[in-house]
Amino acid sequence: MPETATRAEEPASRHALVVGASGLLGPHLIDRLSASPGWRVTTLSRRAAGPDDGACPHLSADLLDAERLVRLAPKLAPVTHVFFGSRALGEGYRIDHDANVAMLANLLAVLEVARGAPKHIQLMHGLKWYGFNLASAKIPGRESDPPARQASFYAPQRELLIGLAERNGWTWSTIRPHLVCGVATESPSNIVSVIGTFAAILKALGEPLWFPGPEASFDAVLNVTDVDLLTEAMEWAATEPRCAGEDFNILNGDCFRWRDVWPAVAAAFGMKAAGARGVKLAAFMADKAPLWQRIVAENGLVASPLAAMGDWDFADASFAVAWHQVAAVTKAHRFGFTAMVDSEEMLLSYLRAYRERRLLP
Repeated sequence: MPETATRAEEPASRHALVVGASGLLGPHLIDRLSASPGWRVTTLSRRAAGPDDGACPHLSADLLDAERLVRLAPKLAPVTHVFFGSRALGEGYRIDHDANVAMLANLLAVLEVARGAPKHIQLMHGLKWYGFNLASAKIPGRESDPPARQASFYAPQRELLIGLAERNGWTWSTIRPHLVCGVATESPSNIVSVIGTFAAILKALGEPLWFPGPEASFDAVLNVTDVDLLTEAMEWAATEPRCAGEDFNILNGDCFRWRDVWPAVAAAFGMKAAGARGVKLAAFMADKAPLWQRIVAENGLVASPLAAMGDWDFADASFAVAWHQVAAVTKAHRFGFTAMVDSEEMLLSYLRAYRERRLLP
């Protein structure tokens, strides 16, 4: 578990709006804030019910439906802190740039006319800011680096927020993690669940644990982010006055290569590790649903469809990056957030947690 960051101030009455409340990040952030003194939490997502099925007030809305959002304005009046982690994804893990900017614009427009006045709005971004998803880029990526505009919707979202924050007297921050890792159900864009499910399939086929990406990806150096570390940093950046108007890379603080952690991952499943094969998992896993159902039945697992365990287009995009993806965390450390996590230990710990919860064999 990450070390605890020092709180800069005692919390007053704070009301968080967690936007994008399902998936991997949302429930973990809700749990953190709900357990932290002084917070009330409201969730907002397209789902009819919140992730905790009523534990926190939930608002259901499509952020692209501006008219629906306007009708929610009175319920947003008490909100003091907005954590915006929603994304618009298309088929094949295609990220719709225009839709993502429009979703934020629609919400901010409603916050402007709501009777209350949010104090702080935080955007969840990532290392696509530096263009690591498209090509090799300068390392380490630093928060002061200009954006790779063709790589993501982050720059226009940030510019939109800054303009409206200045007009309305809001403060803001952005957080940049990479490959967020944790335990969650129905969160297929999660590299831990992807690896564990892939390993279970290969073991059932009598194969060693081979790496699906190309050789260069197997050897590339990268950072990842523990979800508990991330939510701790999110609360810190949203409530520490010095963080207002700042961007922060939030990563575990170490680097690794898949080649170096792969033997430990294989051993966790009682398998032998093998090399890189350059196989597209979207194609490889396309006919594996019946096998997964058999694995679930034979091992007494919680029934989850294969599609809920892994987004294989996301997996292919993640494992295909054949260059280093490294960003610096020195800025966050200078501002006072010094928590760190050992990435290999984290991966193995979360894989154990999936197995303890009977989500993986």
